[in-house]
Amino acid sequence: MDLNESPMTSVAPTVSAILNLPAPKDATGKAIPEIVSGLKGCKHVAIIATDALGMFAWNLWRHEMPYLRSLHARNSVVLRSVLPSITPVNFATMVTGTDRDGHGIHSRRHDFECQTLFDIVRASGGKSAGIGIHDYTGSALLGRFADICGNVGDGSDDDIADKIIEISSNGAPEFMIAQLGRVDDVFHEHGPSSPKVVPMLRETDVRLKRLVDHLKPLGYGVIILSDHGQHDVLDALPGEHKGNHGTDSDEDCLVPCTWV
Repeated sequence: MDLNESPMTSVAPTVSAILNLPAPKDATGKAIPEIVSGLKGCKHVAIIATDALGMFAWNLWRHEMPYLRSLHARNSVVLRSVLPSITPVNFATMVTGTDRDGHGIHSRRHDFECQTLFDIVRASGGKSAGIGIHDYTGSALLGRFADICGNVGDGSDDDIADKIIEISSNGAPEFMIAQLGRVDDVFHEHGPSSPKVVPMLRETDVRLKRLVDHLKPLGYGVIILSDHGQHDVLDALPGEHKGNHGTDSDEDCLVPCTWV
C-alpha cells in the first residue's frame, strides 16, 4: 500500500471517531486523522457511496464533475478496497472495519459475523439508516441491519437522493450510508473509459451537490467515497459487461474519498 493510501478498513473507525463512539470491536483499520479533524463536532455522519467510481474513472472524467472536483480540491484521500473488490464485501468493510474473513459477508444475502457501526450507534441510543435500490447492497444488506431501511424499489439514483433527504429530515439518524448503485450499472454497461458514461457522471455531480446542500444544515458530516473501481473489458462480446471489477488491480481497488 502506498503511503498516501488508507485501507477501506479505516472507514468504520473514522466514523466512530467523528461520533465519539468506540470503533467496532473487530476493526483492523485506524481512523483517518484528516477526516476526523475535518468533521470534528458533527453529530451526524452520512456516507454517500458512488458505486464503482474508482480512481481510474475519476482521473479520466473529473473535469465532467465540477462540484465533486471542488470538494476534492479541499479534502481528498485515496482508499484501497479489500479483496475481492466487489460491492457487498467492501460496503460490509465500511461498516465493520474488517475484511471478508472478519465480517463474513460474501454476498448481500449473508449476515454479519461481527459488530457493525449499526450496533455501535444503536448501543449509544442513536439510530442508523441503510439506503439503496431494491435487492442492491444498500437495501438488501445495509438496510437489513440498520434501524431504518431506505429501499427505493427499482428506482434511480435520484430516488435514492430523495430517500436520503426524506430520512434525514425526519429524525436525522446519527449515521446513514447510501449506495448510488446506478453508477456501477452504467460503468458495467459501457466500460469506465467510454464517453457514454459522461451524462451519468454529470447527473451524479448535480445529485451530490443537492445532497450536501441539504445535509450540511442538519449537522451532517458527509463522506463521499466509492466501494471499488472498475476496469475496461477490452474483449467483451455483445451483451457482455464492458466494465468489470473484483481483481487486485489498482483500477479495481483504488477509490477517491472526500468529505465536507
